[in-house]
Amino acid sequence: MKEKLNLMAVFCDDNDQISRFDDMTNFVFYTKEEAGWHKSDKVPLSPDLSGGLDAIRENISQMLSAFNECRIIITKSISGIPYQIFDRSGFIICESEAFDLDLLNAIRADLISQDEEARAYARLLAKTPEETDVPGYYRFDLSQVQKKHPELSSKMALLPFLKETPFYSLEVVCDHIPPWFEQQLPEMQLQYHIENKNDSTKHVVITHVVCE
Repeated sequence: MKEKLNLMAVFCDDNDQISRFDDMTNFVFYTKEEAGWHKSDKVPLSPDLSGGLDAIRENISQMLSAFNECRIIITKSISGIPYQIFDRSGFIICESEAFDLDLLNAIRADLISQDEEARAYARLLAKTPEETDVPGYYRFDLSQVQKKHPELSSKMALLPFLKETPFYSLEVVCDHIPPWFEQQLPEMQLQYHIENKNDSTKHVVITHVVCE
């Protein structure tokens, strides 16, 4: 993740000042190196916001390839269709009225902090399958957790528990059986079976091989 934070693009106008998306005529890449931030040559790029909605969407979508691997953009403001397209394409959008190198450092530090917080929270969630009224029997609604936290993979959610928590049985409610179950559960001396219940989700019950 940190490597992705070492490359940012700043939208600029003809005066080489940070600009609104609507007013940009070029952008520059800033790449973080050991000695500091390296500024690239200007990359000419102007949005064409004329025509109908379909034409605007097509024009902006074509712009995205100019950013190569960069997924962090800095601009005075961006809204409407342009914002939606950049956002849906996985860009991190930062808005600021002024620009200097300290802003790059602040954005990077903030994103690192957010990433670490997300990972810490994911680790916390991963260790919290709920024990039922029967000691040693746990239940974990992976489907609901992933709806709220799509960044949480099934491995992140389940492996810490499976490796660290003594249990007799763990029922996992999920939309599909995680593909890694087939190989990794046997390696951990675990097995699973599916219980049929009257809902659209799958109920996968994990137990130790020696339990049967």
